[in-house]
Amino acid sequence: MKTLNVVAAIIHKDDKILATKRGYGEFINQWEFPGGKIEDGESKEEALKREIKEELNIEIDIKNFALDIEYQYPTFYLKMSCFDCTIKSGTPELIEHNDAKWLTKHDLDSVNWIPADLDAVSYLKETMFESEIMEKMKRIDEEMQKCNYDLDKLKELYDKTEDKFERQMIYAEIRSIEISNMIIVDKND
Repeated sequence: MKTLNVVAAIIHKDDKILATKRGYGEFINQWEFPGGKIEDGESKEEALKREIKEELNIEIDIKNFALDIEYQYPTFYLKMSCFDCTIKSGTPELIEHNDAKWLTKHDLDSVNWIPADLDAVSYLKETMFESEIMEKMKRIDEEMQKCNYDLDKLKELYDKTEDKFERQMIYAEIRSIEISNMIIVDKND
């Protein structure tokens, strides 16, 4: 059984990921991360940039390695290296695909993915969620710093904050200060 060595681009734009609908072959009309075969003498990064130029007529910046996927299909074994990328120049054109969509993490399950790409979808669900949480934590921490961790100002911030996760963080900080104040009072007794 033959082994195919391929690369795939997980192209990020803001909080969305580019999914492309395959326009040919065995998996026609299923969704995938664009990319293709590594040619002899090419590095994975060189192959990915070439494939994306050929398939979408854009230039990409490869930000980092994301994950390796190995998948056994009935007629071949696939080894796919996925990279997180952004668009360096150009606007995606559908050269080898019949459609493309920018998907948020909540939309990732809305399309019929090629089987091997499902591992990359799982990776995205985890990493996109983590980065969103980290951004929220950073943002609310900056807001609490602006309040100088003053209890009354934190309570005002809590009241005007709508995001449930951010409210929980503020509440935890308020309770921490209240408990700390109680401990200090107890030590003085």
